[in-house]
Amino acid sequence: MNRDIFDDFAWHSSIGIDASIAGNSRFVTRIPNTKKARGQFIVASGDNFLIHKTTKALWKVSEDKRSIEPLFPTDVLTAEQLEEITEEQQ
Repeated sequence: MNRDIFDDFAWHSSIGIDASIAGNSRFVTRIPNTKKARGQFIVASGDNFLIHKTTKALWKVSEDKRSIEPLFPTDVLTAEQLEEITEEQQ
């Protein structure tokens, strides 16, 4: 099977991919909630929602407060995701 690994990859600026793509790839979808990591974010609401300073992507603090993870699977929100956000705020 000679399929490109990026054919079905959903790009998100908050999800890194390590340098060893060949056979041993690892996707990072959360980072530790440390003082150093928090320096990359601006608090958006309370202490649970954060905006990444560079990418402007919305992240959240996990329920156990140990990690920070992206709120959405992609940087570009779909119309459905936007409707969900709007409905939750009403």
